[in-house]
Amino acid sequence: MKMSESGTRAKLIDPKLTDAGWDIKDRTQVDIEIPVDGYDKEPWNGVTDYCLYHQSGQVLAIVEAKKTSRHARDGQEQLRIYLQKVSARADQTFRPFGFMTNGQDVFYWDSESENPRLVAGFFTRDDLLRLLFLRQNAKPLESASINTSIVERSYQHEAIRRVIEAFAKKKRRALLVMATGTGKTRTVMALIDLFLKTQQARHVLFLADRDALVQHAREYFR
Repeated sequence: MKMSESGTRAKLIDPKLTDAGWDIKDRTQVDIEIPVDGYDKEPWNGVTDYCLYHQSGQVLAIVEAKKTSRHARDGQEQLRIYLQKVSARADQTFRPFGFMTNGQDVFYWDSESENPRLVAGFFTRDDLLRLLFLRQNAKPLESASINTSIVERSYQHEAIRRVIEAFAKKKRRALLVMATGTGKTRTVMALIDLFLKTQQARHVLFLADRDALVQHAREYFR
């Protein structure tokens, strides 16, 4: 069913923001239709659809909304300029994150470092604060040395270096295929150690497909 932009916002986008923990009635958290000077020729100026706020009052993220009949990324250039203009304000110390949505698809965009990507929904305020912390504090993975008390075999170091190279090229995924007995858990431990030391991550999820492997890994991590 096709909806107008206002209908899309009321029936689809507002509930998604609420699901992510945003109180859309609290203007210290969410505000709508905030003017952004300079988007188009005077006297008309751009107006954001939603601004999501940091506790300090700075804009943490901007949401660009389109009606359901349009692609969520149709407003990308509009959003790019909004992000640029808001980040240039005297009371703003960082560039906000961006979201684009048509009520069905949601795209997240850190315009400083990556291309827009499809996500499951809006991020919580805590999610965005973690991402802001990483953006402001992260150091290159290659700036930290591999902990040889965790891994000492040459092929483990080679695997870790290849992952570092992939992430340095802005890739978001890496796959290591290692045989039984080659030290997969220790290799991953050393990678996690690097991500934490360089502030490239604050939380790490370790998954295994059998309880015995989880117990084994827990003992190693201890």
